[in-house]
Amino acid sequence: MPVHSLAEYLGDISTSQLVVGAGVFAVLFWLKAWSGGRSTTWEREWAGKMILVVILYLPPEASPLPESLLTILHTIRISATTQNRLAGLHCEPLPRTPLAVREFTQKWSAAPTNITGEGGRRIDAIVLGSGWEVKSYHSRKKEEWTTHQFHFHLLTSLLPHLLRSPAERSIRVLSLISPTWSAALPSLTGVKPRDDVVYHTGRQSINTLLLMKHFQLILDTLASATFGKAKPVPSADDEAATAKKRDKSVKSNIMSMSVIMPWAREEVVKGSLADTPFIKWILLYPLIIFLTPSPKKTIQSILFALSAPVRYDELDETPKVAEEGKERTDVRRSAVGGGDVVRDCAVIDVPPVLSDPALAKAIYDELEKEVEAGVKKAGGDKPKR
Repeated sequence: MPVHSLAEYLGDISTSQLVVGAGVFAVLFWLKAWSGGRSTTWEREWAGKMILVVILYLPPEASPLPESLLTILHTIRISATTQNRLAGLHCEPLPRTPLAVREFTQKWSAAPTNITGEGGRRIDAIVLGSGWEVKSYHSRKKEEWTTHQFHFHLLTSLLPHLLRSPAERSIRVLSLISPTWSAALPSLTGVKPRDDVVYHTGRQSINTLLLMKHFQLILDTLASATFGKAKPVPSADDEAATAKKRDKSVKSNIMSMSVIMPWAREEVVKGSLADTPFIKWILLYPLIIFLTPSPKKTIQSILFALSAPVRYDELDETPKVAEEGKERTDVRRSAVGGGDVVRDCAVIDVPPVLSDPALAKAIYDELEKEVEAGVKKAGGDKPKR
């Protein structure tokens, strides 16, 4: 019997050794649980709704959908109960070309029967599922766009369609950020940038974060122009003339958010250690297994951003007296709003330099010019709505 064999094997081990072994096992178990991060506690009714997962086709990878990414996608289980069917999960790899964006937008607009509703084909969430991985450099064809150009063109092409959706629908646009983003922060304060893959990935992630913040400002401005009350403000040049001030109390039902991903073993750690000798990689692998989250844990912050209730006001962390018998609610884990940055299933603050609207606008305007030039060079007009 296995039990007898195990008892015989452990018979010569002292009690102190068993205690030490149990302690080591407990530490490893705690370390694994800690490294996996928090799990979201929010559940959202996703039956009948549509999530669009945008994935770039990245040669020279053999498959447009790597196994690690497929594992993450299959981990998305956002049905509140087993009786409810899952949300529609439309996942399609797209080449980095203006033509691919135009063809996809046209195909999406020409939706088959029975999957359209008020405002056209339904979209409840867009997950920009690429661009956060740490990858070694590879040659990019001249006709291919960068990740930012591709995502920018896709979002602006889909924007008229999104704006036609009912105002009560909560649409969430998520952009994934590499955990290496903090490595590039010193470069924003005058420090000479490094020339390595971790820094470059971090710098791209910072640009993504700034772009999403400015994109949210545009969405809120459009919503204010449609639903807000114009407030007259006297002009300094002419006392009789007045200018209209944006009603900041009006928020768009389309929320753009940045989700900082954890140190996933395949997408981040493996790329960061790309130049590590094979023998060292083998020795480090047991530690990597314990210190990096599984795909099921990797997806938790995305699920939080997709499912947490909407917060319409700014974060209010004023201490409140908890009701008797109830725990105090963590405001950063209780709701999300447009322009938020999410990490470990919570809304976080970013350094002040990343809250500079002028910096975000400069990056946005530069990218807009690049995309317009790329579309013009490709000989294609903007996608038809």
